[in-house]
Amino acid sequence: MNKTIIININGIVFHIEEDAYEVLRNYMSEVKRHFAYSQDSEEIVTDIENRLAEMFSERLVSESKQVIVLNDVQEVTAQMGSVADFAINEEETEEPFGKVDKKLFRDTEDRMIGGVCSGIGHYFIIEPRWVRLFMLLSFFIGGSGLMLYGILWIVMPKAKTRADRMAMKGEAINLQNFKKTFDEEVEGVREGLARVHKNAGPALSGIGNSLSGIIKALLKILGFILIFAEAMALLGLVVGLMVILGYWNTGQIGPLPNIVNPEYRSALAIGIFLAISVPLLALILFEIRLLFDRKVLGKTGAFFLLIIWLTGLGISAYYGTAVGMQFSEEASFSQEADIKPMPIYYLKLNSEKYLTSQDSIEYDINPDDFQGRKIVNNRDRDFDYDDNIDLVIERADIDKPSLTREFSSRGPDFETALKSAQGIRYNFKQTDSILYFDRDLELGKKKLFRGQEVTFTLRIPKNTRLSVDRDLNQYIRSYNLWDCIPDNASPSTQSEWIMTENGLKCAMDSLSKSKMDYN
Repeated sequence: MNKTIIININGIVFHIEEDAYEVLRNYMSEVKRHFAYSQDSEEIVTDIENRLAEMFSERLVSESKQVIVLNDVQEVTAQMGSVADFAINEEETEEPFGKVDKKLFRDTEDRMIGGVCSGIGHYFIIEPRWVRLFMLLSFFIGGSGLMLYGILWIVMPKAKTRADRMAMKGEAINLQNFKKTFDEEVEGVREGLARVHKNAGPALSGIGNSLSGIIKALLKILGFILIFAEAMALLGLVVGLMVILGYWNTGQIGPLPNIVNPEYRSALAIGIFLAISVPLLALILFEIRLLFDRKVLGKTGAFFLLIIWLTGLGISAYYGTAVGMQFSEEASFSQEADIKPMPIYYLKLNSEKYLTSQDSIEYDINPDDFQGRKIVNNRDRDFDYDDNIDLVIERADIDKPSLTREFSSRGPDFETALKSAQGIRYNFKQTDSILYFDRDLELGKKKLFRGQEVTFTLRIPKNTRLSVDRDLNQYIRSYNLWDCIPDNASPSTQSEWIMTENGLKCAMDSLSKSKMDYN
């Protein structure tokens, strides 16, 4: 039975057999003697002890045992290498330092922001500048690069120790490479100091430090502003989701078209919320980490956010496609209507408008008592013109005017689309020579928007005159009423037109041509 000793290697307690301990103690004594006269020898020895502790821990876990035996010490020290290995002539081989499987770390010693790009460059043997260029270009692709950089910053650990930096570059973690890495660091510091002394004096160095402090302060202020704005946007998304889901009753959200099926609405709202809010939250956490240099989210949390974001994208894509399928088929029907023959027609926009629930809020009317009320002859208020109404004016083939109304809509199939078109309500009336057109169409109570449109085709005989209300300019195809109004005309002046052999012409142009022919 071998005697067991308890030892402490850099804060980690191990149980080790006595003979194994003697070998390990002799090994560390040789290492300490070798590096005793080196600059920062204590740091090198500490890094070596850390690596030994990691290797012993891995062996104990992999072999499910609690005590370090002689064979463990011999294998670990053989892997690390001995002090005698430094006597090998470095010119005997091009690569005296072995290579191992690389690990992905952030290289904070060669960084622009967080060392992500330089770490990726070490891993894939690419110049960091090319990785940085690719990352910068990806920032302009919907902001995806910024989110990717933030996630990588959270997920990738920082190369803290010399052993981490060797693993990042794929170098074997042994005594030789510890010494090589140390020499490279000392040489880098020496070259850096030489450049500083050569290119800048103490005064310039002080100015540089001051400017650096000012820039850092301004960046922090900008960071706080961005975080506040993004937090408010995130709060707005939360409130919007609560309103859509019905947890917060605010009356009417606004005069937006009711496009989404009720059975899809909640799921689609949640999906869109996750797809937008998760990148926004990740951006906020990324900026907090930049400002305070503190890790606020671990690998598990970052992976969890990524899963939630992908879930939101999947839900949005699925139900977005389902809503899109509601517009896959189109159906239409038309109605013919005779109108009374007149030498001149006055086309006017019906100034009456039935109050909607949104209007009841604007005019502070009891929401339970607005139905049936109208806004009458209100020209001072800017109405929202409906872009789903078209008025086409053509020359009739016979000496009889006519009006064709075509109602169209879309749906998942032809039958549903036709029913939706048949549900359109639009008022048109003729009073003697006056033709009244409503400002907008109505879909009917609880009807969904499916691209409903109404197209009027007014056919009038040759030489018939039209006096058109300028408010109809938004609805008339192929003609601009403002082109047929005299300069400096009063707001009530109508646009005057006449039907000719070649179509509708401005009456002013026809009158000018007649005068020229007479002269």
